[in-house]
Amino acid sequence: MAKQKHPHRNTKRTPRKRKKQTFSTRFKIYLIGGTIVVSIVAILMGLAGWIGYEMGKEQASKRYHSTVTHYQRDIEKLRKKLKLPPASGTPKIHPKRSPDKAENLSEIKDYVQAGGKESSRPAVKEGVRLKHPKLAIIIDDVAFASQVKTIRALPWAITPSIFPPTSRHPDTPKLAAKLDHYMIHLPMEAMHYNNPEDGTLTTESSNAEIDLRIRKLRHWFPQAHFINNHTGSKFTADMASMERFFPIAKRYGFVFIDSRTTPKTVVPRICKEYHDPYIARDVFLDNNPDIDYIQNQLKKAVRIAKSQGYAIAIGHPHASTLKALADSKSILKGIDVVYIDELYEKIR
Repeated sequence: MAKQKHPHRNTKRTPRKRKKQTFSTRFKIYLIGGTIVVSIVAILMGLAGWIGYEMGKEQASKRYHSTVTHYQRDIEKLRKKLKLPPASGTPKIHPKRSPDKAENLSEIKDYVQAGGKESSRPAVKEGVRLKHPKLAIIIDDVAFASQVKTIRALPWAITPSIFPPTSRHPDTPKLAAKLDHYMIHLPMEAMHYNNPEDGTLTTESSNAEIDLRIRKLRHWFPQAHFINNHTGSKFTADMASMERFFPIAKRYGFVFIDSRTTPKTVVPRICKEYHDPYIARDVFLDNNPDIDYIQNQLKKAVRIAKSQGYAIAIGHPHASTLKALADSKSILKGIDVVYIDELYEKIR
């Protein structure tokens, strides 16, 4: 009997050892395979992150060089107008690469060519009585963070008027989101201007096209209350165009401030139809980039404000303009320099 039981016990132990060995082997395989998969995923994620970082760095570099190039152009133009020699070490700028934005002289050029006089001003002060004269200074053509930083560093309440976003300056809504006081600088068709911004409203724009444009502005700039025109000497002189534009802008909660790029503007008539106050520019500060000229224009604005209660002056983010404003403490003495929304609350 003992000889018969011994081989029976051996047959039971053999399969148990095999099962144990099979489970151990499989566990090792799963462990190694899982480690490999995790490693591959980690490598791919790291590679994707590195690619994203490099792409972001490249885009930031492009934006930086675009901004630097723009300012170099402005500086060189200013030096030429002042008949100064080129700055030492200033890199050459390829002549075929035109500046990013409008010449500050384009708007007054349109105004004069349409029969206006630089010294003229609209009759917008009738019935306005303010205890203390007020001046709103608007800086048009704002599109970059460096411009906003410089404007905010000035010792005055200056209102930046910011371009809608385009491929050349895509981040303008982000700039506006950090500001408590700003307005939108909306491109409109001009009589004599060959470098219009993307999305410029024209006299051919339909109601639907204008509505889409203003709806986008409201989406991009949810806190904005005011729009003024960039160029626009043709659009703001065309009654049919303004009759399409004005009620749409009002419907989206915007107040239109006339930059007065033409003496033939129909905006006063439109405002009268809607029983709205006509708010418009009195003075362009920097038709000439000379600092003395800019400060003399500022003196004109102050005289208008003191004689008629308030005034609106428009300039551009050029070095000479910002320098002139920074050094105008004596000129602005005895007058309240206010943001455009603060002025509007007093006169509407």
